[in-house]
Amino acid sequence: MDKLTKKLQVLLSEEEVSLINRIILNEAIENEERPISISAFIRELIRKEIENKVKDDKPFNKIDIRKLKDK
Repeated sequence: MDKLTKKLQVLLSEEEVSLINRIILNEAIENEERPISISAFIRELIRKEIENKVKDDKPFNKIDIRKLKDK
């Protein structure tokens, strides 16, 4: 991964932010480490999801794309 990054904005409800904070704190307590930032937590979630999607990635063709445009 190169050092250049792009910012992404994620909109979450107060409840979702509270749940994320709880998960982060529970993991920190479990691992006896300092809690990571919400940003670091979300970044890791996205990276894991990308890895999973890339493993399952199937090639697409122009016909598939045209079908999406027609919907």
